[in-house]
Amino acid sequence: MTSKSLGLLATILLSCLAHAQNAAEGPADGWRGLLLNNVTLQTSTQAALRNRPSPFRPNLVTDNGARLLSFVALQYTRGEWSFSGAYSDNRTLGGDGNAYSLTNPMGFGVNTVETIGSTREAVNFKSGLQELAATYRKNGRLVMVGKIDTANWYLADPLFGGDLTTGNDYGNAATRAVAPPFPSAAVVVKQDLGHGFSLTGIMGDAFGDRETLNAGRNLAQGDLAYVLELNFQDSKQHYQLTLNHIDAFRYYDKDAVWPGPGDKGPSVDAVMATASYRFNPNWAGFARASYAKGDGQIEDLNYLAGVRYDLGKFYLLVSQSATRVATDNTPYKRGARGDTTWVSECTLNYKLHPQVTVGLTYDLYNSSGSALLAKDGGWNGAKRNQVIGLRVTSFLPF
Repeated sequence: MTSKSLGLLATILLSCLAHAQNAAEGPADGWRGLLLNNVTLQTSTQAALRNRPSPFRPNLVTDNGARLLSFVALQYTRGEWSFSGAYSDNRTLGGDGNAYSLTNPMGFGVNTVETIGSTREAVNFKSGLQELAATYRKNGRLVMVGKIDTANWYLADPLFGGDLTTGNDYGNAATRAVAPPFPSAAVVVKQDLGHGFSLTGIMGDAFGDRETLNAGRNLAQGDLAYVLELNFQDSKQHYQLTLNHIDAFRYYDKDAVWPGPGDKGPSVDAVMATASYRFNPNWAGFARASYAKGDGQIEDLNYLAGVRYDLGKFYLLVSQSATRVATDNTPYKRGARGDTTWVSECTLNYKLHPQVTVGLTYDLYNSSGSALLAKDGGWNGAKRNQVIGLRVTSFLPF
């Protein structure tokens, strides 16, 4: 990223901060924390490629997947300052081969290579320190510095996201919004602008190692990612505009490099616009449009629309997405540039307890071309795929 880009982002942020209004209350003094546990099981009618092809691991192709996520976080607050730490463990359960995913078990594995000495090994887990940060809150302004899971600080949608205390209601369709990787070693600035508006700015390592304290290797090379997001929200509606950029980067989790020693992943620019509205206590609607530009993008354009229906302890999420394939150079030549992947999704959730939610998800994939992408079930050339999933999530604040 050029110094001109950095200067422009800093100018925008400082200008908005100078006009901030309506101070937001921070958390009460003392300790607080949370425990999160999630088990997700999925099976599909077609085999899917679960990781990106690599000489360091076998091709992981399966028609089923399972994931276990455990997460613990602690925060200490005194006055305007908070100090937080979090540890996560995310791993594959059974299935064929080793690959874990942060979105759904049937999706591409994320950084499934670990460097141990001079050798590289395939892995099936993400386990390590996720956040170690200091936060300052005053006059509606939040400034956070450290090793941060910045995924928690943008692209959030509380009206449609369901039970956000679990963070796992979004399924296959809703996680297809095109976006570059989340930075790790970073600075987050969020400002309440008053009248429902807020502005978030994030600047940090182009990808970052989320699992160790060695999270600034791209940053040391001058390779950054940054986010600028404007939100408007009240009790009935939420509108959001997100701008993302990531420089070409080399390092990511588990000491892996993209896609091999000496190479860099291409830079990416993305824009996402989200709108959601609660019509009444039972019904809410949601829509998102996203576009990403970068030489490494397999998909570059995404549309999503959905509704949520609440009835007692049940809530139903139904959505339809359409995503455009951006290149002919897809893994194993499944799918072609200009194809559209349609994903129809239905998730029925039931709250067994205020802190325990069970969800049953059905997805129908369909390609406008001759075959789905390999990651969506087109490994054997199929145009359609169906995925059924079961999720159990427990959340305990303390």
